[in-house]
Amino acid sequence: MPNRAAAFYLQTVATLMLGACATVPTTPQPAHTAPAIVVAPIIELRGDPRQIGTAHGQRLGNAIRMLHEQYLMPILRGELGSFEARFEAAAFETYMLPEHRAEIGALGQAAGINHFDAVLGQCFLDLMPMTACSTIALPASASADGVARMGRNLDFPSLQIADKHTVLFIYHPDRRYQFAAVGWPGMIGVLSGMNEYGLCLACMEVPRGARPASAMPYTLLYRAILEQCKNVDEAIVLLHRTPRQTANNLMLMDAAGNRAVAEIRPEGVVIRRSLPNAPLISTNHQRGQDNDTAGYCWRYDALHAASAEQFGHIDAVALERILAEVVQGDGGDMTLQSMVFEPANRVLYLAAGADAPSRGYQRIDLKPYFATARESACAAVDNYAIFTTVH
Repeated sequence: MPNRAAAFYLQTVATLMLGACATVPTTPQPAHTAPAIVVAPIIELRGDPRQIGTAHGQRLGNAIRMLHEQYLMPILRGELGSFEARFEAAAFETYMLPEHRAEIGALGQAAGINHFDAVLGQCFLDLMPMTACSTIALPASASADGVARMGRNLDFPSLQIADKHTVLFIYHPDRRYQFAAVGWPGMIGVLSGMNEYGLCLACMEVPRGARPASAMPYTLLYRAILEQCKNVDEAIVLLHRTPRQTANNLMLMDAAGNRAVAEIRPEGVVIRRSLPNAPLISTNHQRGQDNDTAGYCWRYDALHAASAEQFGHIDAVALERILAEVVQGDGGDMTLQSMVFEPANRVLYLAAGADAPSRGYQRIDLKPYFATARESACAAVDNYAIFTTVH
């Protein structure tokens, strides 16, 4: 065990044994499918890591405690006990960026939960085998209005709890790029999001075995992409040079319409692209450079067929309907979030709840949020040299 990790473990064993910058906008955002629809609270967080974490914990403390007790621990119980889960969380914390550790520490303190329970909220997905979620990225030529779009369904067990607590976070971090992330109270990483430059990402689980902690949790790696990168090419460079904990597929799309799927494994990253006038699709298997062979996943095949049939006429409404055809679970009850990104316009269409696409999408213009006056991050974005390596 590295000396760094060993020292950290000795410091944390005792803790393991022990068992308001956030604002909701007052001006309603225009809805897409129904004028009155508001699918999730919008929480803005700004400042340095401790200020952001404190605001998050103060604003959402009740929900964070409830989700930990009624959702996170029950869903992990088949994999880990409470003490073991905290111990695993401690191992991951040694690989997190100092700024993220500071934010998590402040969040846990403000929310009134054990420090390692707050850490566990960032790494529990790395500890669970799961295959879910679907994405499709379309060029401007796919739509009559000439807008490039990315569609995404997030699928995960709800326990009739998680479907009711989606939050859209708008982050204004010091010395980092601003970004929006669709998530849940207590989670500071990113599963789906867009930054101020229009770079969008969404991840999908793939089959994998258990691995001891050796890199930052994957949701924090994807947050780092939105905090540091302006476009797909920069994101790919960061992925190649940063250690990777968990196998995933990551759909990337930027404001210029560039698209790529990063098929990620700890040992390396494979980049798959599509032809300029063709859809790019990813679900829960890694397929190298093959965009067209059927039979690996019914959702991939359905997205492939629908986008080919409707190509040239896929506006936001059409893409929402396509996403509704690939929901998972009993009556779609595992599809907890569905979204359409327009990177060039900085617009998000968001639906949330069990069988999310059936509930209607709220149109959220992110430009006013990203226009917040602040010291420019562009000249001060640091790299992650102490965590990077050459592959």
